[in-house]
Amino acid sequence: MFVSYQAEGSLGNKIQKGWREIPLEVVGGKREVLKINLQVHTVEGFSAHSDRNQLMSFARQIKPRPQRFIINHGEATKALDLTKSIHKCLKCETICPKNLDAIRLK
Repeated sequence: MFVSYQAEGSLGNKIQKGWREIPLEVVGGKREVLKINLQVHTVEGFSAHSDRNQLMSFARQIKPRPQRFIINHGEATKALDLTKSIHKCLKCETICPKNLDAIRLK
């Protein structure tokens, strides 16, 4: 059972759309096919996520202010928009990695 939206391209989204076989890369670079044999249900209209305004308010209130914000959850276009807004408002480094991007944390 999925509770609401699954981001485009995610494993949950593929299962939600009815994919019955999911190609996966496993250890050593080999590829395997994961067979999906499930009844899939989605419950719409439920979300415990904060909206954009709540996230911006939270970012402004963090003390001490972080040197960098990494936005790594949500629909790609909305995450990128939030990243740009935080950068513009707080004048700090912001990053919005794509799936499978690597970030070195110091």
